[in-house]
Amino acid sequence: MADKSNSDHYQIKVVEKAIRLLRVLVDGKPRTLTEISHEININTSTTFRLLATLTNHNFTQFNEQTGEYRLGLACLELAVAYQTGNELLRVAHPELERLRDLTKETVHLAVLDDMEVIYIEKLEGLHAIGIMSSRVGKRAPAYCTGVGKMLLSHVDPQILAQRVEPRNLEKYNDRTIVEPSLLLSNLAEAKRKGYALDSGEHENEVRCVAAPVFDQRANVVAAISVSGPSSRLDPIDKNEDLIRLTTQVAKEISSKLGYQSIYQ
Repeated sequence: MADKSNSDHYQIKVVEKAIRLLRVLVDGKPRTLTEISHEININTSTTFRLLATLTNHNFTQFNEQTGEYRLGLACLELAVAYQTGNELLRVAHPELERLRDLTKETVHLAVLDDMEVIYIEKLEGLHAIGIMSSRVGKRAPAYCTGVGKMLLSHVDPQILAQRVEPRNLEKYNDRTIVEPSLLLSNLAEAKRKGYALDSGEHENEVRCVAAPVFDQRANVVAAISVSGPSSRLDPIDKNEDLIRLTTQVAKEISSKLGYQSIYQ
């Protein structure tokens, strides 16, 4: 991720406003002009002009009957282009399919953005019951999800210490780790073991095993996970077969990306 202090100087304000507007609509929920204006904290006249331009280029679309806006087809074209040209996705997809078929559970591929993860692939389990809120393109907190904890565990310790502070740690339930020292200890353990666990820290009934994906420069570029309900996966920390399969597939994806390790 680019250094914000160095990149601010080059930002074009109107483009930044348009991006903020599009981000509001990424959840798929249609909104009126007034609602969008309120959420991005920009006056309605400016918001209307932004929407008119984005609609003209098919990045947003307007429903005349409801008076609401949503993302347009141009966003889908960008998403397809991203998926088509992304080497990580191309390499990982067949391995994720194999992992899903072996475990029969839902598998994810995610990347890190500060204190959030973005899911770039999700394959539903063969007996999924729809308890997970994850979807491709959606963000989730990194500190209480399996993929997020795996990715955070490989962040530079000094940067990580700055990110892991109480104001950034919302408590979703009694299992969520919001004490910085405990979280840092948990992340250090995940890095040492080579996998991270989510014992319902974000979504109560969801359990998850995650493992890191390395590129040819030995940088962690993503994490994969296997997720399912507590009724099938608990006790997650004792589920040795699931941990073994997840870490093994992560290593195979890493190898195909050019990563070489004496431990493989």
